[in-house]
Amino acid sequence: MHLAAFMNAGAQGTIGWRHPDAADNFLSAEYYTHIARVLEAACFDMAFIPDALAMPRSLGGNFDPAVRWGSGTPRLDPLPALAIMAAVTRHLGLAATVSTGYHQPFTLARTFSTLDHLTHGRAAWNVVTSFQDAEAQNFGEDKLPPRDVRYAKAEEFMEATTRLWDSWADDALVMDKASGVFGHPERVRATDYKGEFFKVQGPLGVPRSPQGYPVIVQAGASPAGRDFASRWADVIFCSHESFESAQAFYADMKQRAAAHGRDPDQLKVIVAATTVIGATHDEAIAKHNAYAALVTPEAGL
Repeated sequence: MHLAAFMNAGAQGTIGWRHPDAADNFLSAEYYTHIARVLEAACFDMAFIPDALAMPRSLGGNFDPAVRWGSGTPRLDPLPALAIMAAVTRHLGLAATVSTGYHQPFTLARTFSTLDHLTHGRAAWNVVTSFQDAEAQNFGEDKLPPRDVRYAKAEEFMEATTRLWDSWADDALVMDKASGVFGHPERVRATDYKGEFFKVQGPLGVPRSPQGYPVIVQAGASPAGRDFASRWADVIFCSHESFESAQAFYADMKQRAAAHGRDPDQLKVIVAATTVIGATHDEAIAKHNAYAALVTPEAGL
């Protein structure tokens, strides 16, 4: 069994921050180092931080509800939060969500390669294409491109980024102090990627990292998203309301991976579960009801 903690870099959801025992120091480094130590002690494989590049405007077309009720905001940059968590752990995987819609392959490849080096091979990237027009409006666009365009752009992004990660051979570094030779130029190659959306010369300025690529996480549920995930992802994150739908999704993703020439066993599927723990069933139900009482309907909307 693999365990991943799905956690915000910021207030914990629409009700988590309201609980009397909830910590309110989520703008401090200590908040994230505490969580990291708890997860590592509990043998979790990964801390997984979602992200979006805008304040939600889904209720009433403005951000007032997001601020008033703490729903979907604030969102800190997940990468600095994970870097802080990395410093106090040795085994915990560290997954950051970054959009292919509003970043560049070179900067993303460099950032994740750096994190992978500094954590001795514990970096993971949750690949998203963005999901709300408010994100597009923070980057000079009126609305998100259509889904097929977003996934076509994501395909190019992955092609360019993986070429950058592959631009350094494993043995390119020499660092021979006696001869003065730092590296083998013939073991480093230009990327020279040219597509419709991206053009990247390369090579990457960071030597090949311990994993080569970070662990790739994806959560696409549409047909286009499923096909993208089955081609690129190491880990699929999903949420289902029944065993039957989860099993059908699992089988579909494994079949799609095989169709891409991959070993289906190398594709891991992690299903979302919200757990409420009590010493007895009645105690757990009482805790669940106490959480539910904290829900503000406008926050959920």
